[in-house]
Amino acid sequence: MEKLSRAQVITLAKEKGDVSGYDLSGLNLGKVDFISVRFNACNLHGANLSSANMSMSNFDGADLSGCNMSSSNFIGASFRKASLENSDLTFSSFMGADFSEANLRKANFTNSKISAAFFQKADLSETNLQMTEAVLVKMEGALLQRVSAYMSSMIGADLSRTNLQGAMLHGTDLSGANLMSADLREANLIETILVAANLKNADLQGALMKNVETDRVQLEGAKMDDVRRA
Repeated sequence: MEKLSRAQVITLAKEKGDVSGYDLSGLNLGKVDFISVRFNACNLHGANLSSANMSMSNFDGADLSGCNMSSSNFIGASFRKASLENSDLTFSSFMGADFSEANLRKANFTNSKISAAFFQKADLSETNLQMTEAVLVKMEGALLQRVSAYMSSMIGADLSRTNLQGAMLHGTDLSGANLMSADLREANLIETILVAANLKNADLQGALMKNVETDRVQLEGAKMDDVRRA
């Protein structure tokens, strides 16, 4: 895989809009303006993409692990099957982005905007989603074990058939969310808002539920054994 410099990346992005398949690991690409540029299958491990505008760009299959992607614009970008493990995604905008089947283990989305983004079958185990704006996010079938979504807004989110074992959902707003057949064993649901949420056939065994708002919640077929109320 050919290694490129920052100057070469900027030239290719400007002239062709395609930097796919190159080694960009460790590069400082902060504060660039790359709208709708292709980075498919690039090695961007450890790169700096902070304070950048990369809206509508394509990172499918790329290695973005350990990247600094904070305070950037990735609205509508695609990260299908990409690796963003241990990356810093704080204070960035990913609204409408596609993370389907991506590896996001231990990534940090704190204070980011991910509303209407797609995470179907993605691995978000131990990911930090604290105080994120995640309205109408699509996470069907995703792995979310031990995720922390403290005080996040996940109104209308699709979390059906997700694995949320041991998740921290303290103060999370899940009003109208679809949690059908979700695995919530041992999850922390203190002060969680579940108004009009769908929890049919969900597994809540051993979950901690205290001061939960459950008006019009649907619990048909849900497993509630050993739910802790204190």
